[in-house]
Amino acid sequence: MTVSTRQLNEEYLALMPDGPKRAEEMRAARHYMEGSTAVMGGHVLNTSFLPKLLDEGSRRAMKAVAETMYGVLVKVIDAYRRDRDYRALFDFDERHERLIMLPCRDEALMPIARIDAFFNEDDGSMAFCEFNTDGASGMNENRETLASIRDTTAYERFARAHRVTDDNDRLFTGLVAQLTAFYLRDRDPAAGAPHFAVVDYLENAVVEEFKVYAPLFEAAGVRFSVYDIRDLVLTEDGLMSDRPLIGEAARPIDALWRRSVASDVLAHWDESGAFIEALEAGRVELIGSFANSVVHDKRVFVVLRRPETLALLTAEERAVVERVIPFTDYLETGRVDMEQIKRERDRWIVKPTDMYGCIGVFAGRDFSAAEWDDVVERCRDGRTGKPYLVQEFCVPYGSPAWALRGSAGDCEVPPETMNNLSGLYLVGGRFAGVFSRLGPGPIILGKYGGLTAGTLWVDADWDEGTEATGAGAGRMAPAAAEAGKDGAA
Repeated sequence: MTVSTRQLNEEYLALMPDGPKRAEEMRAARHYMEGSTAVMGGHVLNTSFLPKLLDEGSRRAMKAVAETMYGVLVKVIDAYRRDRDYRALFDFDERHERLIMLPCRDEALMPIARIDAFFNEDDGSMAFCEFNTDGASGMNENRETLASIRDTTAYERFARAHRVTDDNDRLFTGLVAQLTAFYLRDRDPAAGAPHFAVVDYLENAVVEEFKVYAPLFEAAGVRFSVYDIRDLVLTEDGLMSDRPLIGEAARPIDALWRRSVASDVLAHWDESGAFIEALEAGRVELIGSFANSVVHDKRVFVVLRRPETLALLTAEERAVVERVIPFTDYLETGRVDMEQIKRERDRWIVKPTDMYGCIGVFAGRDFSAAEWDDVVERCRDGRTGKPYLVQEFCVPYGSPAWALRGSAGDCEVPPETMNNLSGLYLVGGRFAGVFSRLGPGPIILGKYGGLTAGTLWVDADWDEGTEATGAGAGRMAPAAAEAGKDGAA
C-alpha cells in the first residue's frame, strides 16, 4: 500500500513527545540554529520543527520534470547564442548580451541550477515560477535545518521506522566534484594545485555557505578563495585580489565559480572592470557561463511558450512546457488586458524580469482592489524604469509546519498549514535534491513570515542519484533526455 506524504506527516507528528519534553527539544533546535551557519543578512533563519517529508513518488515526479526542463533550458540557451532572430525575443541590455555571448565550454554552461516549483504532493503536478542558475543557494540552510532536529525524539523514532536520507552528499561533495572534475581533467598535474575562487558582490552573497564549501574544495585538491568582484585586479600574471574573504591574497585565479547574477554585474558594471576584462580576454576559466542568465531572467517564461521555442522541442518537452509553465506576458498595453488584471486580482502576480529574493514581486491576493489597481498602474508599461511581467498565480500546496522563531523558539505556537515552494536542484543536469520553503501567504519568503524546512526523503531510492557526483558538469547527461519515462507530473 502506498503511503502518502500527508500520512507521513501525521505519523511524524504523532511521534513527538508531549508537553515539557517537546518544548525542550524545540528550544534546543532553535538554539542550534542561532549558533549555526544558516544566516542571511545577519539574521538567523526561521525554520520548521517538522521536516519536509518526501517519498519515492515525489522523487520520481520531480526528477522527471526537472531533468526534462533542464534539457529545454539548454536548448533555449543554445538557440539564443546561435540565432540572432531568437536572441531578439529577449531584448537584453547590450552589455548583458556581451556577457552571454562570451565563449564557454559546454561542460561549464550550467553546472548547478535550482528551479523553483509549486509541487502538489497529492497528485505530483507542479508549476514553475523561477529558474535559478549560478546564484542558486539554500543548500546550507537545508543542511543546518536538518541538523537542528536530528537528535529529537520524533526524528529518531521516525528514522527507526523508515529509511530516511538527505541531499547533503549530492549538494556538497557531489557539486564540488562536478565543479572541479571538468577543469582538472585537462590540467597538467605538474602545474600544481589549481586556484578556484567564488566571486560575488559580497553584500548580496550567502557568505556562510561559501565557508562550508571551502574545506570541501581543499579536500578535492584545489586551493579555494572567495573574493568580492570589485576587489579583483588583472595583472600580467592573471586575475587576482589582495582582499580575500576566504583564502589567498594576490594569487592568480585559474577558475571562477560565479555566484553573482547578471543583474548585479550590470548594476556594478563600472566597478567590475577587471572581472569583465579578464572574461572577455579569456584570461580565466569561468564555471557557470553568463549564457545561463538567459533562463535566469524571468522573461524566459514568456519566450518558452512562443512558437519559436516550441519548434525546438520534442513532443514530450512541449507537453511538459505546456503543463508546468504558467501564462506569463509583459505588463504592457496591447499585450494584456489591464482591466481584467485589475478586476481579477486573485488570479495574478506581478514581478520584475530580472531580480531575486522576491524584490518587487506583488501578488494580487495580498492587496485590496484599490491597492492592486495602484500596483498595476505603477508597474505597467515600463513606468518603474524596468520591464515587469504579469503571471498567472499558482495556488500553492499546503502542508503542516511547526514554526521555530524568536530567541528561544516559540514553543506555544501549534503546527499550522503553510504554503509550499520547492526548489528542485540539478547538478550536472541531474536532479539532486529539494530546498523546501513554507509560508503563510502567497509570497513564500522569510521576510513574509516564511520558514525553511529540512528536506527528508522517506523510503526513496536515490541510488541513481550518484550519477550527479561524476565528472562532466553542465550539460545534461545522455539519460536525462529520457527523463520523462521515469515518472509523470
